[in-house]
Amino acid sequence: MSKAILAAIVSLVLGVLAEASVGVRWNMTGIGCMVSVVIMGAFIIYFNDKKK
Repeated sequence: MSKAILAAIVSLVLGVLAEASVGVRWNMTGIGCMVSVVIMGAFIIYFNDKKK
């Protein structure tokens, strides 16, 4: 359960940072959501591969 909470916090923080830096500067609204989804997917793949 702690890994899930860590993954959620990391993806939320990096999504907000991406939206604040890239989204505002280059007028790419929604980039924070995309970054969060990609990071969460990477965590899922990483933790599933680690079990085997």
